[in-house]
Amino acid sequence: MPESTDTAQATPRARQDVAVGLIFLAIAIAFGWEATNYEMGRAIRMGPGFIPMALAVILGVLGIAVALAGTVQHAEAEAGPVAWRGIVLVCVALVIFGAYGKSLGLVPVVFVCSLITALASTRNTLFGSAAISAALAVLCWLVFKLGLGMSLPTVGPAFGPFQIY
Repeated sequence: MPESTDTAQATPRARQDVAVGLIFLAIAIAFGWEATNYEMGRAIRMGPGFIPMALAVILGVLGIAVALAGTVQHAEAEAGPVAWRGIVLVCVALVIFGAYGKSLGLVPVVFVCSLITALASTRNTLFGSAAISAALAVLCWLVFKLGLGMSLPTVGPAFGPFQIY
């Protein structure tokens, strides 16, 4: 006989998922509404409202998905320990990027910050994290420096005679 589920009794986790999904959706609507005050442009020549609107749409879709997932019954997960290592290393990487981005340059700061962030996971090795960081630094150089012509130096003034604009 199939197991019956009582939809009248939602678990606290399910109610939280629905509430969080609706909050995401409300924030997406507010940002999307505000983005309409700016010129959208096109994908090839984006206006100042294009990215905020795109992010609002993505957040709205995510909010709907989370809210719908909250309506599905699932077992209560046991809370595990807080991942302090990950939280601290990601915050450190953000501070380094903001504080030293111009002086280190695009490639070194992306490498260092992505290395720190990759090491936040206990599953990554130092070699694996360095490989991820090198690939990400090259990808960022290709996209932001060559593709978009960003003004951040490739290798900054902190490297003295080795700086590359």
